[in-house]
Amino acid sequence: MKFEITDNSCMFEMLLKRKIMGQCNDNSQLALRIHIKNSEPIQVSDFTASMNAIGSYFSSFAQKNGMSKELSNAKLCVSKITEGSIDIHLVELVSLSMIPFVENFNLIMEFAKNLKNVYDYFTSSSGEKPELTAKELQDLHDILSIPSKDQCGQMDIQVIKGDVNNVVYTGCTFNYIESNGTQNLIDKEIEIVKSVSEQDEIHTNQLMTMYQIRGINSNSGNKGIIEALNKKALNLLFESDGIKDQIINSKNNPLKKVFAVDVVIQNMNNKPFAYKIVKLLDVFDIED
Repeated sequence: MKFEITDNSCMFEMLLKRKIMGQCNDNSQLALRIHIKNSEPIQVSDFTASMNAIGSYFSSFAQKNGMSKELSNAKLCVSKITEGSIDIHLVELVSLSMIPFVENFNLIMEFAKNLKNVYDYFTSSSGEKPELTAKELQDLHDILSIPSKDQCGQMDIQVIKGDVNNVVYTGCTFNYIESNGTQNLIDKEIEIVKSVSEQDEIHTNQLMTMYQIRGINSNSGNKGIIEALNKKALNLLFESDGIKDQIINSKNNPLKKVFAVDVVIQNMNNKPFAYKIVKLLDVFDIED
């Protein structure tokens, strides 16, 4: 059993056209081969999670590395699925015109090399640490959804030219143990990336009350509560001495005021530790 599919019905109808089908089966074109040796049935949710993640990570890679507008909009489309051990061939097509690329820079090959380099970093700490977003890391995690659930299964990611007998790049191989170990390492990296990104996020127009005041000359000990972000009092840092003076050294008792502020949450050991006040917007009296 062999059949041709694409990622949506519109593409499917277009690929059924003889001319484009001929291009997809062109023996000179490189394809990303996902070869799955499964020892037990694969859940649909795991299969779709893995395929969606490959497509998503490829789109991100194309946007970063495309050398032309067309390349940066590249998408992966499935050109063949074969029964037995599951064999999936993915080809690169320009998303709108559906014309295969004719470029010296081949995204399929570069994408496969990128996958191997990234996974090698997590499995053996080899090479430089890749700069990845939380979404890209989640994609890399989800790509391994199938082998991570099958104790006797295996997934190979290769580049082929024409057919499976012409493997031009070996790529990655994952079994059950390797997949789970890699996913665990990626999960830890996701937590780190999210923690860093949260520290850069400005929470605008937050209402803050003072919990503890140590005075204008003190660089520590001032604490405030922003109930919308955390019920506990956190240490206060200030973007400038001017903002600090307006809050701590106001003419009226700061403990009886509500301050509308823009803040950044700063973490320590992955836990909220302090609010950095970047802007004072307004001051209100606390009603008795």
